[in-house]
Amino acid sequence: MSNSDKKSGIFITARLGSKRVEQKHLLPVNGQPILSYLLGRIKKAFQVEIEKEQVYVVIATSDEPENRTFEAFTGDGVTVYYGDVHNIPLRHLQTAEGRNLDAVIAVDGDDILCSVAGMKAVFHALETGASYVQTAGLPLGMNVMGYTTRFLKESLGQSNDKILETGWTRLFDQARLHQIQVSLPDYSYEQLRFTLDYQEDHLFFKALIEDLADRVWTISDAELINLVTEKHFYRLNDSVAKKYWDNFHRQKRQEETGSSD
Repeated sequence: MSNSDKKSGIFITARLGSKRVEQKHLLPVNGQPILSYLLGRIKKAFQVEIEKEQVYVVIATSDEPENRTFEAFTGDGVTVYYGDVHNIPLRHLQTAEGRNLDAVIAVDGDDILCSVAGMKAVFHALETGASYVQTAGLPLGMNVMGYTTRFLKESLGQSNDKILETGWTRLFDQARLHQIQVSLPDYSYEQLRFTLDYQEDHLFFKALIEDLADRVWTISDAELINLVTEKHFYRLNDSVAKKYWDNFHRQKRQEETGSSD
């Protein structure tokens, strides 16, 4: 199969059942739901590949009634696929096989300003033979990963019935990882977080996107990070960093042991 014959999906992993912030992907910024900024940046960066049907943008969500609201985002190259409720890699596999895709660029729907340059780098690495790819060197919420559908199926193995929502890349053979190190100018504040998990994160994204205006669609990673540090936008959500990581590690332990704290 030539590179031009391969089909990749950019999967936006999202659900509307969040307990900390209800329907967080629909929170308004400048009169439109916050998820539309992530989708718009992707469509802008991958316009040519989408038109050539080399890349498909899919909101990979769980098969629950509230998630039918994502249908409002469909059209103009975006579709929705409803898969497993609690097993994200299985949901990705269901989506990839359901859409006949050869590879997946995985983007968390919480990562509203995730690096589109990183997505491009992962896409090209998968196109040229890598089976498992990650970017490194960007702040939380900006890195990207991807994998071939075959690699995902092999890695998932007999784990179809498990709860896998946090830290599930532990299933993957790290020896096969192709890491793309992103070089950026040094930034003074290391705990930047570009992910939507708490109300403070919404305030961060809202202030930042309003400041960016039309630049939001094309701003580079370096320019974005410089803006956040120079204007101290990080002060809006840095207070939840410890809470986020404590919750992440607690949930990961629960999934690994099958217990609850």
